Amino acid sequence: MSKNRKPAKTITQPKPSDAKPETNLATNTSTSWQFYLGIVLLLVIVLIAFVGGFNHQFVDWDDHVYIENNYLVTQPSGHWLEAWKSHVALNYHPLTIWSLMLNASIWGSTSAKSFIVTNYLLHSINVLLVGYLAFLLSNKNKIVALWVALIYGIHPMRVESVTWVSERKDVLYGLFFWAACIVYVQYLQKNKNAKLVWTWVLFVLSCLSKAQAVVLPVVLLLLDYWYDRKLEPKVLIEKIPFFMVSLLFGLIATNIQAGGDFHGMIHAIGEQKTALDLKVFTFSERLQFAGYGFMMYCYHLLLPLQLSPFYPYESTGSHAQLYTVGLVFTIVLLIFAGVFYKKSKTFFFGIAFFTITVALVLQFISVGAAIMADRYTYIPYFGLLLGIALGLVYIQQKSPQLGQIVWTVAFLFGGFCFVQTKAQVAIWENTGTLFSTIIQRYPDDYRAYYTLGKYQGEKEGKLEESIANNLKAIELGYKGDTGPWENLGTAYGIKGDTPKALQYFDEAIKRGTKSGETYMNRGIAYFTLQQAQKAIPDFEKSLTMPNRKKAQALSMLGASYISTGNPKKALEVLNELIKSETQVDYSAYLNRGVAHQQLGYNTEAEADYRVVLAQQPNNSVALQNLKIMGK
Repeated sequence: MSKNRKPAKTITQPKPSDAKPETNLATNTSTSWQFYLGIVLLLVIVLIAFVGGFNHQFVDWDDHVYIENNYLVTQPSGHWLEAWKSHVALNYHPLTIWSLMLNASIWGSTSAKSFIVTNYLLHSINVLLVGYLAFLLSNKNKIVALWVALIYGIHPMRVESVTWVSERKDVLYGLFFWAACIVYVQYLQKNKNAKLVWTWVLFVLSCLSKAQAVVLPVVLLLLDYWYDRKLEPKVLIEKIPFFMVSLLFGLIATNIQAGGDFHGMIHAIGEQKTALDLKVFTFSERLQFAGYGFMMYCYHLLLPLQLSPFYPYESTGSHAQLYTVGLVFTIVLLIFAGVFYKKSKTFFFGIAFFTITVALVLQFISVGAAIMADRYTYIPYFGLLLGIALGLVYIQQKSPQLGQIVWTVAFLFGGFCFVQTKAQVAIWENTGTLFSTIIQRYPDDYRAYYTLGKYQGEKEGKLEESIANNLKAIELGYKGDTGPWENLGTAYGIKGDTPKALQYFDEAIKRGTKSGETYMNRGIAYFTLQQAQKAIPDFEKSLTMPNRKKAQALSMLGASYISTGNPKKALEVLNELIKSETQVDYSAYLNRGVAHQQLGYNTEAEADYRVVLAQQPNNSVALQNLKIMGK
């Protein structure tokens, strides 16, 4: 990036054979006001497509990890620096976490609305950036720019990235990724080193938002190809700082997703599970999965029907039969693109851009339980859309009459996408609608039944439905944790069938539960069955494990000590509870009052009973015990 570098050669735009715009519908003859009106209409259409999701809830799929149980977000004050030294859900993306913390600082973290609206606003900016990039790459063709931006903005495959709170990383990294591409094009056009520096800065910001951005240096080489830059040493040398950043973030991502802490520098926040797995599938299977994903992403671009929030690996069925077909399709298409390297820039660029930006998420290495995901196309679809748009311009050049028809069909396709997107947004309303859809698409997926059953039991109070879905998850071979057995124990406990609840809590503990709440719930079951002596070890065990309800465990432990004739021990536990918690349920004071009374501390007992009566004026135990003390 020397200041004395020679001026770059005059940039050659795509040849006419590659669909340089000239005439009719695909021309630049529209006036400025018409173009700007088109931009306004574009933004209005994007708003209408996504506004139905603004009042959606958090969903029980990473939202609890990113927001609800993440103290960085729920209590952002004093934790801003920690966001740069931690990872969430096996992803190091401090800038994304900062943006969520900023949301919570301004509007709070109890509602999903502000997070979803912010996602939408970032997506709207990305729509404009995508349109502008298409405008530059198409030799300032306004129709191409508007159509690419329209389809990109309202395609149903965008819903996951916009309406799902946890996918803030998509829209944020996309913002910096698109800005970097635009600034780099300006660097190529104006030959100013400052533009290259700003491209690097934007690239770093994109990587700090999501590691998938590491492919940008290869995209920059593709832009060099688009503008006829020869692959000379200086072209490669200027990319070295970019590849160094890619290497760094690649190493961080690989280490963290394998369960590491990047040499003690980055610690975990919340629930974490190892994501990378090279042993589950053979190399041949992983190639087939990659080819299938590649093919289905292309298919869903053109025919976005039966989209699912989750696409599991399948060993049998119609999808599994397409795995080999997908690999063949991918190989043939890539060979075909290579043949057109010199013959058609448009075709090669479109396929190459898509391939480069989607390659890291094609499951060559198994990451998670899904073979593909709609959100992974947030960047890649640009290449295919630009290629299609410039192909339509080429048809327009060859046959104006046919060109009018294909462009009409292209914009009608936008209407189809709009309708499908609104329907897809509705799927993400809450955990129930989300996982009911997954069950409709994949009726043998045990994870969906488990999560739906958990939601029905905890949030909707539909105990029978919850029990049925958790039993279905077990029937389908649920594995990974003890969730369904815990859910069943809780549901039967609420129903009042304590022996049945105890049976499922026993099974969950036998299977190695890692939740302190399971031990606590079994302790409650024992206590309900008047077996307080058995309950005490469970309550004590629950306090040594991850447990979001430690206050309840302490309260029940105190009650159990009272029931077993050990008021002194009960007093120790209840004092600890009341001292450590800012908000304590009246039952803790009631039990402590009983302990005080049994130990002969009547003054202290009276004080505790008065606290209980302040919350529950008609509490019979407190009133009766005060009467016994003559108060």
